[in-house]
Amino acid sequence: MTTYLIIGANAIAQTVARQVLTDSAATVRVVHAADQSLPADLAAQVTEIAGDLHQAATYVSALQDRPSVFSALTGVDVDWAFEELFDAQYHQQLPLSRFIMLSTAGVDDEVTGELTYPGISDVKEYLNQQRYAAKQVDEAEFPYTILRPVTLTDEPAQTPTLIDEGQPVPAGTVSRETVAGVAADLLIHGGHDYQSLAICQSIH
Repeated sequence: MTTYLIIGANAIAQTVARQVLTDSAATVRVVHAADQSLPADLAAQVTEIAGDLHQAATYVSALQDRPSVFSALTGVDVDWAFEELFDAQYHQQLPLSRFIMLSTAGVDDEVTGELTYPGISDVKEYLNQQRYAAKQVDEAEFPYTILRPVTLTDEPAQTPTLIDEGQPVPAGTVSRETVAGVAADLLIHGGHDYQSLAICQSIH
C-alpha cells in the first residue's frame, strides 16, 4: 500500500491530494498549519493533521510507513518548517520513498526577464530561505525532485514546459493546476530523481 503525505493546505496541496486519491488503495495524509483547513469533502477522504509546522512533533505520525512526500509550502520560513520535518525524520529514523518540493524559479539566478514574487517583501531573503530548504532536501539523501515554477496563476491546467537546472528560464506565469499536475505525476509514477526542474507554461 502506498502512503502519500501532502504538506500544506493551499490550492496546489489540495489538487495534488485529490489526484493521488485516484489510487483507491493509497493512504493520503495532509499536514497543515493549525490556522488552515481543508474542504469538508477532501478532509473526509484523507488523514488530516493540523499543528505547528515549526515543531518536529507535528510531523512524526505523518512520516510513518515510508511516505512519498509533497511539500506545497510557499512564502517565508519554509526552511524553518523543513528543519523541524527532517529533525523528526532523522531522530525517529523514518525513511521516505521520495520528496517533492515546491520551490520557485529564481533560486538559481536562472530567470531571464523580470519575475514577480507576490506577497514577498524581501525577495533576497526569501530566495535564500528557499535555497536552504532545498539544501536540506538534498542532504536528506532520499530520491527528490525540486519544482521551480515561475509566477503562479489561477488559470486552468496547460501542458507544462520543464526546464533542467542550469538552463535559462523565461519570466512569465504558470497555473497552479499545471504545477499540481506535475507534482502528482511525480508522486505517483516517480522520475526526475535528484533533479531541480523549472516549470513554465508550454512554450510555442
